Amino acid sequence: MKKIMLSLAIAGSVVFSYAQEVVVEEIVLPLKEHSVETNRFGANWFIDVNGGINLYNGVVTKGESPFKHISPNVNAHFGKWHTPGFGWRVGYNGLNMKCYKDGEHTSLAVFHYDALLNLTNLCCGYKEDRVYNAIPYIGFGWAGRRAYSYEDWSGLSGSLVANYGLINTFRIAERWAINLELEGYFFRNGFSGIAGSEGHDMMWSVSAGVTFRLGKPGWNHSVDVPAAMAVYGSVIADLETGLADADARNRKAHAEIVNLKNQLDAAERKCSQLACKPHFVDVEQSVFFPFGSAVLDSKKEELNIKAYAEAAKAAGVKLRVVGYADTVGPEEYNKELSLQRAETVAGMLRANGAEVVSATGQGESSDYSTKYLNRRAIIEIVK
Repeated sequence: MKKIMLSLAIAGSVVFSYAQEVVVEEIVLPLKEHSVETNRFGANWFIDVNGGINLYNGVVTKGESPFKHISPNVNAHFGKWHTPGFGWRVGYNGLNMKCYKDGEHTSLAVFHYDALLNLTNLCCGYKEDRVYNAIPYIGFGWAGRRAYSYEDWSGLSGSLVANYGLINTFRIAERWAINLELEGYFFRNGFSGIAGSEGHDMMWSVSAGVTFRLGKPGWNHSVDVPAAMAVYGSVIADLETGLADADARNRKAHAEIVNLKNQLDAAERKCSQLACKPHFVDVEQSVFFPFGSAVLDSKKEELNIKAYAEAAKAAGVKLRVVGYADTVGPEEYNKELSLQRAETVAGMLRANGAEVVSATGQGESSDYSTKYLNRRAIIEIVK
């Protein structure tokens, strides 16, 4: 008995998409070790409050101990650092000074402006968490005194002041520091009111206290522009390489799509030629499935299966169906999925009158580089 062989090869349209996971990594820009950015006006202000002693030497009489002229003092300052190495402050130093014989005293108030230099940052580079900083300064201002106990010197007396000193700060927290300050003053001759002194009157001060930082503390390091450009150049080169690879894959995918379309056109022409002929050519029919599914989501595929079943029934041939899956996922899962796909197609063929002798699953397939084409079931004619 002569068998009439049938083949109806119809390939569905393929929409190929390339999905790429983009991983965005934080780029850490290289910084200059000894260079910082200028902060805004509200950053790096400070206040400090201290207590200590003054030693006034302008009126020490012959045979008198200088330690009889030690008196307590308090001082407070308000200032700002414009850079890690340069700043300024305005402040008050005073309370009492002992400038009389036998330890008699007078009130004292010194108001001054100081230019500050942080030698530690200037010499060793800025470091926010550094514990110790040495800060010398020079300044100028005005001093006033009033006598309390000696009526000949009652009333006010003033003098321009030049001052200098060294601040030693010890960091204890982000905004707090302990400071130890050594300071010296030059007053006009006779500021104390004692006749017979020569040159400038002088006073030394030792005090200790705390400093509190206002606003944003510290500075941000400047970006090393040449090094940053090198980093960005490397990143851009990697991106260009990735884009070139993606473009090559897209061109390859496009070529595969064009090839499949040509095959589809050829199959459609052959189907058209065979439509009115009494015999058929034996060509396999592929049915494609979505990723991870055994359910058809294309009406076109259902119509193709129905047309194939009706033609096979009319020709009196028997069919078998073989299912496949791509290589994504566990092998056992893909084996079961390929069988489910074969049974889905076999069930639709039987529902439309075709005789199907078997439906088997072959598991994973890597026949095509495009994974979509491996998610299929093939209808074959049993010879």
